[in-house]
Amino acid sequence: MSTPTPPFAIKRQRLFDQVAQHLEAMILSGEVGVGAPLPSERELMERFGVGRPAVREALLWLNKKGLISVSAGERARVVEPDPSELLEHLSGAALLFASTPRGMQQFQQTRLFTEVALAREACRWTSADDLKRLEKLLRENEASADNMDEFARTDDAFHFGIASLSHNPLIDALYRSVLSVLQDQRYTSLQHRDALQAAIDCHARIFDAIAARDPDRAEQVMRDHLTNVESFYWDVRGKQAPRAPDATAQAPQPAEKTTRKTTEKAERPLRPRP
Repeated sequence: MSTPTPPFAIKRQRLFDQVAQHLEAMILSGEVGVGAPLPSERELMERFGVGRPAVREALLWLNKKGLISVSAGERARVVEPDPSELLEHLSGAALLFASTPRGMQQFQQTRLFTEVALAREACRWTSADDLKRLEKLLRENEASADNMDEFARTDDAFHFGIASLSHNPLIDALYRSVLSVLQDQRYTSLQHRDALQAAIDCHARIFDAIAARDPDRAEQVMRDHLTNVESFYWDVRGKQAPRAPDATAQAPQPAEKTTRKTTEKAERPLRPRP
């Protein structure tokens, strides 16, 4: 005897969602290229057979995603992607996530993975001019040791300097986004009595390793540095870092299947008019 297929619910889509999806497909396929205007609101209304509110909601959604720019009295235009804008929308949720001990630890881990890789790869990327700029940032950081706010600022600048050696705007934007979330960690960890001198020593060793084109040493010193920063942070907070989930723990049993009939009917998909 065959087992009957369990019922499932079909998600209802709002009209503006469907309009937005069609417009997004037009942009991603190249039908409407970067810098080109989208059809007017009236043309979109006629094309999709919807009212002005659905069109405007769709345009606002695309604008929020960073695909188009919307100006009063002008047609919406497709914009050139900007790496910093790609990550800007995550900032609010990221700060909320990092406000919890588990979230903070995961951002710390993300920073460690990112910077360790950047330090290692910097040994291959760095030019003589890059080294001069990085050394200048290092000296500015060392010279600000008697001013905590200035030290924190130049500390950031030194680490940003390493990230910028990739000459990749997406990596730079990703790193800046992670580090901006960890500003509380920086100021908190620097309150530890050993943090300032440890940072100065590690920064110098990181620079020396990059200048020597020694990726193994650069990776290890950066790992030691960020591990210290994490340790100082949790020590000042008077807490232990959250333990990673036990991978060997027994997985939870799946919930018992339920059979629930749905009376909702899916709306007919929106089809653009030729």
